[in-house]
Amino acid sequence: MPRLRSLFVSLALLASAHVLAGDAEDIQQLLKARQYPQALERADKALAGSPKDVQLRFLRGLALTETGRTDEAIKAFTQIAEENPGLPEPYNNLAVLYAQQNQYDKARAALQMAIQTNPSYAIAHENLGDLYARLASQSYDKALQLESGNAKIQTKLTLVHELFSRNPQMAPRGGSPTRIAAAAITPRPTLPATPVPTRAATPLPTPTKAPSATPAPTATPTAKPTEAPKQADTGKPADRQRVLNSIDRWAAAWSKQNADAYLASYSKNFRTPKGQKYAEWASERRDRVTAPKRIEVGISNPEVEFIDGNTVKVKLRQSYKSDRLSSTTGKVLIMERSGDGWLIVEERAG
Repeated sequence: MPRLRSLFVSLALLASAHVLAGDAEDIQQLLKARQYPQALERADKALAGSPKDVQLRFLRGLALTETGRTDEAIKAFTQIAEENPGLPEPYNNLAVLYAQQNQYDKARAALQMAIQTNPSYAIAHENLGDLYARLASQSYDKALQLESGNAKIQTKLTLVHELFSRNPQMAPRGGSPTRIAAAAITPRPTLPATPVPTRAATPLPTPTKAPSATPAPTATPTAKPTEAPKQADTGKPADRQRVLNSIDRWAAAWSKQNADAYLASYSKNFRTPKGQKYAEWASERRDRVTAPKRIEVGISNPEVEFIDGNTVKVKLRQSYKSDRLSSTTGKVLIMERSGDGWLIVEERAG
């Protein structure tokens, strides 16, 4: 029976990559020291003053897991997933807990949700593979009991057992579900209030589309408002202003490093620069938006040209500053109408 990959080992990496302060840091240290009851007590006290803090709630879920309060941990991670559908980590941890209870269909569904939320989340892919290996081992064992002389079944079972022996992380523990710790999540920008996908034990959840409506983030000092168009075009003034407003929201979300709002500025028909699948491109952009310590994006000299009633071409100057890079470039955006807003379908230098 394979062991799903433990995430506890990544705690130290997270702590070094993203410095946590106060209660969250103390709780992580208690978890690393295996002082689980103390960690749970500290988390409960901290949440009394900050009940909506996702990081504290996640750490509390870990403490519940390690103290054997599995049902409470499942409830905690379920609530986090429902309120923060953009995070893959709660789904992964739910899968771990369901696997402990031999609820493999629920575990598989949770891992599918984690991958659907973030296709680049390697932990979930590995855990899903281990889960399938565990199910394969059980099926081969059963088949061999029914037909002990079948050489093909014996060969397949041997191969699975060899896989376990080469990878101790997948080895069974006394035939019982493996106890797996989950890592604390890295805090992210404000999450959108999107509908929560329904998760059932079976069948697997149907992938949901990302929201097409552009959130309207509040104005930010780092995002410079666009200037008025330099030339007239055939579009109505109100439509031209909506185009500019959509560009302002895009720049503001980028400046605030709100990856969900930033990606919501792009159409599902977006033509990726290198011909990538949209999910791959979106994952790369999410990393680039959230990785720097700060970002400032400014837009100037926009020229709006209506191609038709539902399509516009916008030429502009884009200034970008972060702790890693500073640049000013020309850019062309092709945008399509979406309700009262406009979404980007193509983006290129020019």
